[in-house]
Parts: sequence; C-alpha cells; structure tokens
Amino acid sequence: MRIPFKAWYYRSTIDENKVREKFSEFTIEFEDPLVIRISETLRVMVTSFGAVVFWPFDEGMARLVSSRVRETLIDTEVVEEVEDRLVVETETKNIQFLHNEVHIPGEASPPTMKIIAMLLAQSVALDHLENTADGVLMDFSPLLEDLSKKGRITISARKSLKLIGFAMQTRFSVLENLALFDKPAETWDSDEMEELYQGLIDFFDIGERQEVLNAKLEFINENTKMLFEVLSSRKSHYLDWIIIVLIAIEIFGFALYELLR
Repeated sequence: MRIPFKAWYYRSTIDENKVREKFSEFTIEFEDPLVIRISETLRVMVTSFGAVVFWPFDEGMARLVSSRVRETLIDTEVVEEVEDRLVVETETKNIQFLHNEVHIPGEASPPTMKIIAMLLAQSVALDHLENTADGVLMDFSPLLEDLSKKGRITISARKSLKLIGFAMQTRFSVLENLALFDKPAETWDSDEMEELYQGLIDFFDIGERQEVLNAKLEFINENTKMLFEVLSSRKSHYLDWIIIVLIAIEIFGFALYELLR
C-alpha cells in the first residue's frame, strides 16, 4: 500500500489548542504533536513550530483543512519553497529508505505514521530555519567585505542596529524551534519504532543539518557581537570628538575674550 505524505510550512508558529478547537467535531488521534483524524483514511499533523503534514495527501482536502488552520494564525503565509513530499510503502519485507520513499514492514499503524510525519515536519522546519539563517549571513556579507577592504563599516548606525535586531530575533526563533524536536515517546518501548526513528533521522540528515545550523547560529552570534562592539567604538570616538571640539571652542572663546579685554 502506497501512502503519499506532503508537508507544508507556515511562517507563523501554531497554537495547537486553537487548532484543536477549530476541529472539535473530529477525532484527535494524538495530542502532541496534534494529529487529527479527518476521515477513515485521512490524517493531518499540526506542529507548534509551523509544519503541517497531510497523509494520504489530497490537494482539495488539504486546502480545506489549511483554511481552518489559517484562521488561528497571525501570519498565514505558506513558505512554498520548503514544502516536501514522501511516499510510504507499507507491508514490505524490511525497512528501506530510498529517494523520497520509505518502505516499512507491517501495516500503516497510527504510531508508525505519526513518527514518519514528525520527521517530515522537522525536515521542512529545518529547511526554513536554514534559509532564514542564510538570509542573515547574506546581510552580514557586505559588512565583512567593508571590514576586509576598508577596515571600517560604512553603513549607518540605524541600519547596523536593525541588522543586529534581526540577527538576534532570528537566532532566538531558531533556537526556540530546535528545542521542540524531541524524540517521540513511541520509541521508548519499541525496538521497531526506534529502528524506524533512527533510520528517518539519517534519511533526512536531521543530525548533520542541526550541526550545520548551530554553526551558522554561532557565526551569526559572533558577528552580532563584533558589530555591536564596532558601533560602541564608533559612538565612543564620536563622543571624544565632541569633547575635543567643545574644549577647542572654550579655549578659543577664552583667548578671544583676553584679546578683546
């Protein structure tokens, strides 16, 4: 049996309690993350970090479900460039991970489908977080070029502070979302679930991508500190010049007074 999965990602975080209220007439299959039973065969997973996973994916039903989810969001934009697909083949001889396909022995049990959906959700979330971090790094690029070629930063203090604020906000958002990537409870007492989970971790390169993302965050953090220090130094030099000018004016004024007296 082939089951198509598809994951969408919203830029906004999602309040699972509000979503649960919007789907009060449906059965809640799992509480955390939220899995809603839309029909005998259709399921949707809604995560607090913005990913929504549908299986088996049906475009029309997904649009209807998403319209309700969007009613609970502050930012309703779907980040289309990070959406992802996966096909799960059930009742195979053993577990296999192929290009955009996962083969599993046995039937499509709810806990098994939940774990697959969770890892797909985490993967699209990582895609978005990686793109966001890359955007901040691109903003830092001209500043580093200025320092390399001119030995100074030429952008205004206001633009520098906006960049610092954006970088800090991005870093906080990424760290907050990464903390939600917990290991599912279903793996604790089942060797089969543990094998599936670890296989999916490798399949989506979750661990390696988290390490790369953490390295980018550390680089952003160091550059933010550097930029703040440069701004502080610039302000200090500015104040020094003001003091020098004021002293010069005072001396000139005193000398002029003595000459005219």
